[in-house]
Amino acid sequence: MQQFFLPDISPNDKHYAFDEQESKHIARVLRKTTGEKIRLTNGKGDLYWGILEVYSPKKCSVTISKYEHVQPPKTSVHMAIAPTKNMDRFEWFLEKATELGIHKITPILCERSERKQLKLERCNKIIASALKQSLRVYAPILEPLTPLNDLNTVAPIICMAHCEEVEKIALKTALTNQLKSCILIGPEGDFTPDEIAWAKENNIIEVHLGDARLRTETAALVALHTALLINS
Repeated sequence: MQQFFLPDISPNDKHYAFDEQESKHIARVLRKTTGEKIRLTNGKGDLYWGILEVYSPKKCSVTISKYEHVQPPKTSVHMAIAPTKNMDRFEWFLEKATELGIHKITPILCERSERKQLKLERCNKIIASALKQSLRVYAPILEPLTPLNDLNTVAPIICMAHCEEVEKIALKTALTNQLKSCILIGPEGDFTPDEIAWAKENNIIEVHLGDARLRTETAALVALHTALLINS
């Protein structure tokens, strides 16, 4: 069943009219017809089922027939990641992390960051598309690009994955039985010694993801999957 992402829909709504852009997508791209059943979500755990009414590529609407609130996943992962220079790779991460069920993403600005600007509107479109495709009902929170030192998280455990040859523990060991966590993934050039020292001063746990040296976006997905898997 097709799912649509409507951030402004509420449990009190019995009828919803799509905007012109979404209506055109429904009628011309998806070729939906009157009477078809569809799913809708606002990305906040609210799930709706409705009957589609197609009038034209400029005006489509849906009559809500059922509503359900879905409880959030028990495992909550906040990923603080330095965006890659190649934006396609970061967008790929956003897409896959949304499909896996990440809770929050904070793009961080590090000393060795090669990308110092981020178009949040486009990033949110990538997230919305992945949310619809994967049938998730909780949209991840995407924060603005934030200097590493200004990172804010409520997670009880924070881990930094880096490649320096120092004593570290496996991420899976650090996160066992930890349902809420924040994981820091650095830029292509890794975190600097000063940033690692900052992490130590702030009681951030130094971790490794195995023997292989991974790309930024790959490391972030491995870390996310590990956190979700060991606490599932």
